[in-house]
Amino acid sequence: MSQKPIMRQPNLFAEIVGGLFREKFTSGLLFLILVSALAVVQVTHLSRQELIQQDKLLQQRDEYDLQWRYLLVEQEFYAQHARIEDIASKKLQMKRPDSKDEQVVILP
Repeated sequence: MSQKPIMRQPNLFAEIVGGLFREKFTSGLLFLILVSALAVVQVTHLSRQELIQQDKLLQQRDEYDLQWRYLLVEQEFYAQHARIEDIASKKLQMKRPDSKDEQVVILP
């Protein structure tokens, strides 16, 4: 006389899973949705990595540009000194004094 109690509420998870396996088309669409969602996440991650790499390269380019400008200024400085010395020696017949020609002046 013992009868199994009748379940009035169905197991929702079991119904969903059972429905998915019964419906092949729905299962296929669900699988494609999950795959496309994972692809979107992967592409977003890769594009962010590329943007970070691009930002680092742009900073490095700016540092190299600044260093190049400093080197140009330094080159101009040394070029002017050499030009002045060349003009002084050739046109004005000037020369560097020897140590015997130097005199030390002591101020009281």
